[in-house]
Amino acid sequence: MNSKSARQYTRVDFQRDVHLDFDGKKYIHNTVNNLSLGGLYVEGKFEQQKGDICTVELSNPDNDFGVELRAHCAVVRVNDDGMALEFTSMGHESFLFLQTTLLYEAEDPMQLGTEFIKAVSFELEPDDDE
Repeated sequence: MNSKSARQYTRVDFQRDVHLDFDGKKYIHNTVNNLSLGGLYVEGKFEQQKGDICTVELSNPDNDFGVELRAHCAVVRVNDDGMALEFTSMGHESFLFLQTTLLYEAEDPMQLGTEFIKAVSFELEPDDDE
């Protein structure tokens, strides 16, 4: 059995600028390596450890839309190349952006459809403008 089949969520390649805020300790312009319904992997060198909590903002420098996704995350793994973050909460608009991006980028959108109907592992928050 390969390790990919053991993963809970489908991962897609996704290149965006990411800003991480660990209660004032900020990392800016790191690269998202992959994205899933459960979280993301960010390349770079970090002084964080498993269990640390942060706010993540993804944006596309090629457009004027500003922040495309804002979420709260927990660090689940740190290695020499980067760290894995698990979503703990996000607003509805961010969740819609996440779903749309995953469907657009996935090799097998039908597989993602089955993931969407399962309960997500994070809390959906009201958007700031609601």
